Amino acid sequence: MPRVAGPAAEQGIREDIAQRARVLVVDDEPQNVRYLLDVLSWAGYENVEGLTDPCEVMARFKEWHPDLVILDLLMPEMDGFAVMEQIQREAPADAYLPILILTSDISREARRRALGSGARDFLTKPMSPTEVRFRVANLLETRFLFLECDRQRRLLGSAEGDAAAAPLTVHDSELELLERWAASIEHASGCGQGHAKRVSWTAGKLAAELGMPERDVELVRHAALLHDLGSMPESGGPAGDNGWGNGKEPVLEHPEEGARILEGSRLPVIQLAQEMALHHRERWDGQGFPGGLVGPAIPLSARIVAVAEGFDQLTSSGSGMAPEEALQQLEGHSGRRFDPSVVEALVRCHGVSVS
Repeated sequence: MPRVAGPAAEQGIREDIAQRARVLVVDDEPQNVRYLLDVLSWAGYENVEGLTDPCEVMARFKEWHPDLVILDLLMPEMDGFAVMEQIQREAPADAYLPILILTSDISREARRRALGSGARDFLTKPMSPTEVRFRVANLLETRFLFLECDRQRRLLGSAEGDAAAAPLTVHDSELELLERWAASIEHASGCGQGHAKRVSWTAGKLAAELGMPERDVELVRHAALLHDLGSMPESGGPAGDNGWGNGKEPVLEHPEEGARILEGSRLPVIQLAQEMALHHRERWDGQGFPGGLVGPAIPLSARIVAVAEGFDQLTSSGSGMAPEEALQQLEGHSGRRFDPSVVEALVRCHGVSVS
């Protein structure tokens, strides 16, 4: 197949991913399969296959080991949910295998069921070629970054006694992986370019202000890059405010999934990122999720990220609040949504009076 550099470069697709990634398209409508094969081939993907019979999926899955499955939900004989159940039984428990769901219409309950069955994103029919390319690129970027992190973890674990000797700092290569993964998450979740880095920077400042050792401050700052793993925009509903009245697109939270992707690592920074991903939606008053934890029972790292993210949501371009006004908002939620000591630390970091 001739190299198609234009679309790949335009959509930010890494050339090595376009060459290596194996994409399996499953839809009982032949024209849909043909359309997706053409779009992805034109975008530079070299290993794309299509099936119109869902009963053939598992045989091909076991033989080919795809990196991404694009799957229609409504099919005769075996629907997409049944296919996902089979895939989940076959895929390694510690693997990140993205499934992109095709649907013409899906209820919130079906969307949540699909996420629980292994779906990572959704494409609504009729499909825009640009949207197809973006969503496929985002999911594959995350897939290959996960594989690279897992490879590095295994290399670190190959030496005897490595658990005690695991590095406590984040090296340049690891930081690059974290930043690339964060950028991919931002594309998928729709939370805005630069959000992860801004939250990361603020989290590091808060950790330092709270008196954490320099080594721990570094870990908090870098682990915070992955705090949104498990979040994605929920299309098809009215615009929501995410609790701040800023009119942003509602976000469908799935913190357990973000934590599952990160579990099992021996890298301290990934271990801390897992803790943040799982618990940064908890609330000080116990009204958060997924665990309904109260006060100090919420890990400090997650409490730090919650405040850092709240500040960024209020001061980013979507809301445009001045820092002083945003701090007033955060203080209004102190003791309910946020840890009061972390909010106070943020106020000290900015050196302003918000009373």
